[in-house]
Amino acid sequence: MSPKHKKLSVAAVIFDLDGTLIDSIDIYFSIVEKTLERLNLPEVSRSRILAAAESEDFKWELVLPQDVLNRKEEIIDEAWAVIDEIAPQMFADNLDLIQGADGIVEKLSSNGLKIGLVTSTQRRYLETKMQPLKNVGVDTLFEVIITSDDVENRKPAPDPLIACARRLDLKPGNCVYVGDTATDIKAGKAAGMRTVGVLTGFDDYEALETENPDAIVNDIQNLLEVIEA
Repeated sequence: MSPKHKKLSVAAVIFDLDGTLIDSIDIYFSIVEKTLERLNLPEVSRSRILAAAESEDFKWELVLPQDVLNRKEEIIDEAWAVIDEIAPQMFADNLDLIQGADGIVEKLSSNGLKIGLVTSTQRRYLETKMQPLKNVGVDTLFEVIITSDDVENRKPAPDPLIACARRLDLKPGNCVYVGDTATDIKAGKAAGMRTVGVLTGFDDYEALETENPDAIVNDIQNLLEVIEA
């Protein structure tokens, strides 16, 4: 299905991180798979992992076998402990930019637009995830970065996006939020922002379209087709 475009006139572009600027989706799948293996739990399909990841809070009950659900909380605590152990190195070893992300961020900034970042990443993991952007020297172009630790309510609540707009000294209506999931689009619209979905992350065209974003593009390199500077 062809992506939809609508020309947007804004003063700031606020980006999601995973699946939008950094190519991290396969890493997430691998982290969950390795965690289940370490806990001696059965493999699950990536479609089930994807379903569990659709919420900002990972739904472990969708990937855990029925016979351990009676001690679900214990298993989940063990799973997060494994993830805390293995995730930083997996991201450090395998993380890369979405192709063209650096050039687009540079171009939008040089065109006079303010650049922000809103991510559900915890701040303790932010440095590792920002490394691909640091490697190409565009990390300094982000005037404001909001993590999951900076607000009480995470996406799809509008709180992190409103906080970002406030720190950029802009009204939400003068900003566009760019993300790869329906949750991103829902959060952006709830905040009163324009929204653009990109097809490089967790959700496909149909999932993004359910939230009726202003535009859907194949990848971040197509942003200049829809954002007026």
